[in-house]
Amino acid sequence: METAYQKVKVHNELEWCQVTDLETKERIEKALLKNRVSYFVKWEKPKLFSGEKFGTCIFCVNQLQKEIADEAIHGLEEEIKGKIKFVNRKVDKTFY
Repeated sequence: METAYQKVKVHNELEWCQVTDLETKERIEKALLKNRVSYFVKWEKPKLFSGEKFGTCIFCVNQLQKEIADEAIHGLEEEIKGKIKFVNRKVDKTFY
């Protein structure tokens, strides 16, 4: 017997922000963990002739936790905030 929840697929993740600096990435992770925000990270490799070593790190959060994630970032210094680019678009891929 199947339950009603087996056929329901929920896609409510947002590509919330992106960074290109490893230190900034770690600071954002700590802030999100401290505020108990669930997230996952997508990596985009650097382009061949871009000169970047790190690539781009995209943080994805649940739509329902976006406000909490925004509040967590307000606690960071202005220097770190300048390195964050907010995207706020729906994740278009299915991961399962």
